[in-house]
Amino acid sequence: MLRIISFTVLFWATLLFANTAEAASLFFTPGTGEFGLNKEISVDLKIDSSDTGINAGQATIRFPKDILAVRSIDKTDSTFNFWLEEPTFSNETGVISFVGGTPYGISGASIQVLHIVFTTKSAGTAPITIVDSAVTASDGSGTNVLLKTTDATYTITPSKGAPVVVAPPAQIVRKAAPAVGLPIQPAVQVSLYPDPIQWYNHSDIFTASWVLPKDITGVATALNKQPNYAPTQNEGLFDSKAFQPVSDGASYLHVRFKNSIGWGAINHYRIAVDTKAPLPFEIISEESKSSNNPTPSLNFESSDGLSGVLEYRLRVDNGAVIVVSAKEFSGSYKLPTQKPGVHHLAIQAVDNAGNSIENTFDYEVLPLALPSFTFVTDKLFSDEVRGLTLRGTGLPSTEMLVSLKRGSEVILSSSVPVDANGNWEFTSSQLLLSGQYIGSIQNRDSRGALSLTVNSDAIQVAGKYTTLIIAVIVALITAIAGGFWFFRNRRERTSLRIQIAERDTDNVFKMIQADVQKLQDAQKTPTTADDEFIAEKLKNNVEKMSVYVKDEISRAKK
Repeated sequence: MLRIISFTVLFWATLLFANTAEAASLFFTPGTGEFGLNKEISVDLKIDSSDTGINAGQATIRFPKDILAVRSIDKTDSTFNFWLEEPTFSNETGVISFVGGTPYGISGASIQVLHIVFTTKSAGTAPITIVDSAVTASDGSGTNVLLKTTDATYTITPSKGAPVVVAPPAQIVRKAAPAVGLPIQPAVQVSLYPDPIQWYNHSDIFTASWVLPKDITGVATALNKQPNYAPTQNEGLFDSKAFQPVSDGASYLHVRFKNSIGWGAINHYRIAVDTKAPLPFEIISEESKSSNNPTPSLNFESSDGLSGVLEYRLRVDNGAVIVVSAKEFSGSYKLPTQKPGVHHLAIQAVDNAGNSIENTFDYEVLPLALPSFTFVTDKLFSDEVRGLTLRGTGLPSTEMLVSLKRGSEVILSSSVPVDANGNWEFTSSQLLLSGQYIGSIQNRDSRGALSLTVNSDAIQVAGKYTTLIIAVIVALITAIAGGFWFFRNRRERTSLRIQIAERDTDNVFKMIQADVQKLQDAQKTPTTADDEFIAEKLKNNVEKMSVYVKDEISRAKK
């Protein structure tokens, strides 16, 4: 229970350090090997973060207590620099455990956690397993991103000789062709480190290979830190060989061929490894953490003693990543224009091997003073020539960003100057369809600083013939209702005439309904020609209907 509580505390202690959580793995190096009795096995526990920023981890490691014993655990070179549970071990139960973390977001393919030294006690197969483990992403939520763990297996033999970590090369038996000169320089290929110019952030057993010309009778190899070393011991004839993991820094694999004439040129194959992240760095603002400067300048700089810092990756909130080359960076960076509000900045320093360290910085961009409306055209007809007018006040000698919206749709937008007295005016003659609109304004100064948005009251746009349509409908309903009421009272005398009147009235009414619909459809277009034609037609039909209803009523009275 104490372990669970401790790790929960660790998660919450890292909430301020954010990155994207994807996947990570825990593994040992070396992962396999054959060792003699009463020998030492030096093992490193590492994390491959798979480009994910991580800042904490825990694990319980089990080993066979009858075959192995822990001699020491060293955390000197560990990426973790604070421990909620110090690394401990018990040779009685065969258990190692720890809970550690760092306040920074670290990424890399070979992040050092612990260096463990075992001693061999008896012969047999010794599996080293990882259980009850987690790796925490620096995503602000303590997300466990541990995707897999890779156990190690060591074979302990009764031999008292030196441990055999890698198998010797397989010898080739053949008859050499006659030599015509000294051997060519070997073309060496290393799949784990394919480019001798690049830096790599992983270290493991690796295999080098080459093509043997037909005249070659022997091969000499060496692996060390000397760039121009010349191996002289003939190891036999082989075209590939496995080597032990190299330590951080530049190592050199030296390979040369021999034939009947002598030794040829040497290939000094460079293998550059850097498994440590760049050094931690602070982020310092050139102004206070709260200001109305929309483009704050920040000072920060990291360093890396091996591969060197390649670039800085900046991300504000959830925006796009900004990449700044370390060669072009002078220690200060001016952020792009930011909107008002509180922002979260994450800066990642990445070295040439792909390791990274991250720090974060929270700051607030204060808004400019709110602008205001002093006049808004609140009612318009859809075909009215005078158009829309908005007036108001803002900061003197700035600009006002103006937009007109209908619902979520922006109908028009523009910017207008604010004069030296703080006054501004916006007019538009654009024809608008019927509906409800909202005007929005936002003040912006020469630095790009913004105010918050201010919305106007609702602006109503109505059609020119909307009132006519309503009046016609009311008149029709009144006339028809009155006529039918009168006819029903005279039903016995005028039943046939009523039937005819009902039929004719119904036909005329349908005709008027069609005209009304056409008029409503026409008002949805910005032109007025169709509106006027249909309105005139509707007026004529209403007049005809009025005369017809009066005549029918007069006849019914006779």
